[in-house]
Amino acid sequence: MAGPVTEASLSWVRGTMFEAEGEGGARLQIDSPVAKGGGGLGFSPMQLLLHALAACMAVTVVQILAKQRLELEAYEIGVRGERAEEPPSPYTHIVVEHRFRGAGLTRPNLERLVEMVEERYCSVAATLPRGLIEHVVVLPDEAETAGRISARKPHPPALSPF
Repeated sequence: MAGPVTEASLSWVRGTMFEAEGEGGARLQIDSPVAKGGGGLGFSPMQLLLHALAACMAVTVVQILAKQRLELEAYEIGVRGERAEEPPSPYTHIVVEHRFRGAGLTRPNLERLVEMVEERYCSVAATLPRGLIEHVVVLPDEAETAGRISARKPHPPALSPF
């Protein structure tokens, strides 16, 4: 028996720009960067992959924290993807930085939670090659000693603050 089916469609606008329409009529512009011959007037497909990963992780993390009755004051995610130089230039390493603030949040719990969400619940992460993603958990009082999990490569410098 087949699982759920997801569909997407694009409409060409002009040049290398396309528009995607989501549920509720939300619209998203997609374009190639100027450096790749595009107009640079929308999200690039590779940026969208990073956004999809961040969104998939974030939604599930927030849902689980709510079930744990932990109060989230702020949650920001930054994602940086390193790409191969040779076409088709796939991602070779992705760092997802999770910045949390809230009463009762602890590094060990958040690190376990982020790892569990990647391994068991995030469809986008499951679609990507294993070992590609590294997570960094940052709590405001511990910004200097950010915890890294799911690391499979040497650690690049932490992402800049949001």
